[in-house]
Order: sequence, then structure tokens, then C-alpha cells
Amino acid sequence: MRNISTILVLFLIISGFNSQAQNACSQKQSAKIRLIGDSWAHFPALYAAYDSALAKYGFADYFTVSDGSVLISMTAETWWQFPLARFALETSLATDATRPIDIIMVSLGGNDVAFKIRKGDSLNVLDNSLHTAKLFMDSIFDYIHQTYPNGQIIWQSYDYPNFNDPCLNIPWNPYCDLWEGRGYPSPYEINRFMAYMTDYQDTVVQGYRNAGKNYMHFYNCLGLMQWYYGQTTPLRFPPYGTYPPRTVPLPYGKIDYPSPLPAMGLWQNDTYHLGPQSYTYLAEAYMRKFISNYFRRDRDTTYYSSGQNIDGWVSENGVLGTGDVFVGKRNNQKTNGIFSFNTASIPDNKIIKRASVFFKCKDIKTLYPLGNAFPQTFQLDIKQGTFGNESIEASDYNEPASMHDVACFAGKLRGVDYALRADLHANALQYINKNGITQFRLSVEDDNLITFFNGDTLEFEGPYLDIYYDTTSITTGIINSKSNTNKLDIFPNPTVDFITLTSTNMLTKHASKLWIYNTEGKQVLHQDLPKQMADRIKIDVSMLPLGGYFIQLENKEETYVGTFVKN
Repeated sequence: MRNISTILVLFLIISGFNSQAQNACSQKQSAKIRLIGDSWAHFPALYAAYDSALAKYGFADYFTVSDGSVLISMTAETWWQFPLARFALETSLATDATRPIDIIMVSLGGNDVAFKIRKGDSLNVLDNSLHTAKLFMDSIFDYIHQTYPNGQIIWQSYDYPNFNDPCLNIPWNPYCDLWEGRGYPSPYEINRFMAYMTDYQDTVVQGYRNAGKNYMHFYNCLGLMQWYYGQTTPLRFPPYGTYPPRTVPLPYGKIDYPSPLPAMGLWQNDTYHLGPQSYTYLAEAYMRKFISNYFRRDRDTTYYSSGQNIDGWVSENGVLGTGDVFVGKRNNQKTNGIFSFNTASIPDNKIIKRASVFFKCKDIKTLYPLGNAFPQTFQLDIKQGTFGNESIEASDYNEPASMHDVACFAGKLRGVDYALRADLHANALQYINKNGITQFRLSVEDDNLITFFNGDTLEFEGPYLDIYYDTTSITTGIINSKSNTNKLDIFPNPTVDFITLTSTNMLTKHASKLWIYNTEGKQVLHQDLPKQMADRIKIDVSMLPLGGYFIQLENKEETYVGTFVKN
């Protein structure tokens, strides 16, 4: 009986440890980025471009929000001056009161000035429009800062359009009428205006920063699509040439070329907007330029893995290698990856409070499910020193670690270039070596095969270890002046023929009135709605032109607002 009791106690203790380990890794996803603005914010939201970029840089547990704050065709003036648009923006931002929003991406200004040029115009034709737009942007940026007092605001850059190729392919393309009405300006003429506007944005933000508004940021992304795609087939119009991918100078690229046709949206028929992959490239540029470093802002130091013959892999049958690091089932043999970091420069008097390791995928045999942000099929072991000798050797596969299973993981390995982040448990930090090398052994439970970059590569591709000596962090706050955000849920959005509206008990209380306005503030639909049996109603919008719309629903007690796009 005593033996049974002892076994039971041991089982409960082990179960408790397993439960604690599971709880330690039962993380939650957090909204970290708010998108605000026009179609260059709407399409990245629609395509989840920033969410994909976050996952690619190791932050699969972070996501973006854009409800009520992005809409096609919007101008700075409309967001700020049109009462319903202003109310929609304010109520949407008020929903962030309980969210840890860190970054606010603002895409505005393009529609304020985009249609003011004609072929042969001088650059100064934009001056009045740019000045007027700045006045509204000043107010919008100040409002955003008041709402998110610790948030960082990025005024997003545009990239070059491409009118020539889509209009040559489909002359009846509706965008081509606008191009014709402006006298068919060449790519060089259009791009000069784009550069003029972009330089103005840069100057304005620099002025903000000189005035002490260091939360404002701008990065010139002109030419980014040229850099990614290149012009691999000759243009059918001047200058008729080609250039390889990743060769143009950044920023600005080749100012006499449009953005390459493969970069454009709507199956390469959109003259203004990019496609899903292209907007993800844009979001990734911001990850490299600012966002990744900002999310890791309170780290004290970063170590990059050693590469060469110290990073590598070893299989259970003793086969090993260096260079690319294999993890998983290779030639039917379970294979572990070994990553080495020289952490000898950590001061002896520093207490490590937190650490994270980032591993970036170079190739993957089987993609993981889209929705899994916390893939706890991985295991990370730590060695204070090295598994045997410093270089990779067969015994590294089974060599005892200082501690096994030392991290919780975040990642969405949906393809190449996606990253895995391992947040070390507190009791593993003592094994980070202050006098030499710290090695990690990475394994995976399933039969997949993942190839990770080693240390012989670029900053954000090779494995890196972030060390935090203290727990000081910046908590993003939001000022919420509204107790009721009055947010109207609309689906499907975008839509083609019908939308369904839902609100909390509003429709079942009283008769209501409904208004729909376009982005210029013009009323395009009004309906009187009787008291409903259910708290949702279907509205026919098939007669509305394509574009973005605001919708307002009110009764004698409440007002709800929302936005939707008609495709």
C-alpha cells in the first residue's frame, strides 16, 4: 500500500510539473499594430501582409488590427473633416483600450494629391495640395499620439504605380480613363511627382522629430518593387529596357521605369495598388527598418550564432554536417540542429532576466498549419559550454544538456523565410555561459524536415540570441474617452451584392434608420428599418458603385457606425 501511495505522489508531482510546463507555454496572441488610412492600408489589411511579415520575423503571436480605420479612396481631409468618418476612426481606435498596440501604420496623403497632375506640369503644381494635406495630417497625427501616448507612428511610403502595362493589356481598364484624362504622363513624369511627394513626407516627419516628436517615423520605399521583381522582360514603351531583380539602388530605384507588372494587384490589372505578395514585401521592409528592433527594444545585447563549423546538424546514426542546419527526419534518421553563441562578453555582475532565440527557416518539407502560432512540437536544449568539443561531432546527438526542453515557441512555419522564436524559461537562464560558448540543440517531434539558416548569413536570417538584463519595458497605453464604442459588425467585407449588419440588441429594441455614404461624404442610400426579430439584418448594396463606404445605423437611443468595401 505504501508503494502505491508513493507512486501516486510521484505521479501527481510529475503531472504538476507537466501542467506547469504546459501553462508556461499557453501563450496568447496580441494585437500590436493598428493600420489607418487609404487603400494602401486597406489592401495590406485584406491580404494580412503585416501579419505575414510579423510571422517571418519571429512574431507569429502578434497581429494587426484595422477595423473601421482603413478604407479605399480615403483622403486625410475626409478622415478628419467628414463627421461620420471621424466618428468611425475614433470609435475604432477606442476599441484598442485593452490592446497592447505598439505601432500605428498610417497611409494617407496619396489621394489628396494623386489626381492633381497632368502631363507637362511642373512639380510645384502639388505644393498647395501637399500643404493642405499636411494641415490635416498634423491633426490626425496629434490625435493618434493623444490616443496612443506611447505608440510609435509610421507614415507609410507609397511605391511607383504602373499605368502603361495594364492599359496596354486591357484598354478598357477603368483606371486608364484617368490616365488618359491626365494626358498620358510617362512613368518618368509620374515617378518624379511620386518622388516629390515622398520627399515632402520625409521632410515633414523630420520636422516633427526636430520638434521633439520622436515617436514619428518615415522610411522612403520608392523603388522597392523594382528591387524585388526586376524588369526581366523588355518594356513595351520607353525606355524599353530590362534589369535583374535586386539590382536597383534604394530608395528611388529607376525613376524612368514603373513598378514591374508582376508586382501589381488584381491579377496585374491594377495601375495603383500592389498584389498580396508585394504588400507583404512592403511590410517586411518595415520589419527590417524599424518594427522588429522596436519589439525587441528593451534587450541589452544580441549575439549572432558562430556559423562556420560550429553551427550544424547531427543525426541519430552519427551522420553530421555544417552549413545549413537540418532539424527533423532526414533520410529516415531523426536529426538535431546545433547552434553556437559566444556569450563570453556578458558582464559577470549582470543577472540575466530574459532571453529569446530566433531561428529562420530556409527550406521546409511540409508546411505547418496556418493557424498554429505556438508550435510546441519543437524542443530546445541548452548547454553551458559545448556538447563535447566545440565543433559538430556525432556525440552531440545524445550528449547530456545542462537543461532539456528550455523554451516556449512562437512561429508559423508556412514556408521559407518564416522564423521560429524560442523564449527561454526563467530556470534555464542560469546556463547561458558568461565565460565562453553557449550551445543550443534544436529538435522536432514530428517527421518533418526543416532547414534553418546558420550564422554565416545576413542579420535577420542567421540565428540570434537576445539577452535582457533587467525587466524594464515600455508599456503602450491608450487614452479612452468613450465607454461605448458603438462599433457595427459588417460581413462579408469586402462584399459584392449584400452586407449583413449585427449590433448588440440594437435592432430588436426599436425601429432604426440607416444611411450609407461614400468616401466623399455623399449620401448614397437611406432606409427606415422597422424593429427586427433578430439582431442582424441583410442590406442590398448591389446597386452601389465599386469603392469604400461608411454606414451609420441609429435609433432613439444609440448610434453605430462601420465601414465596408464594395468589390
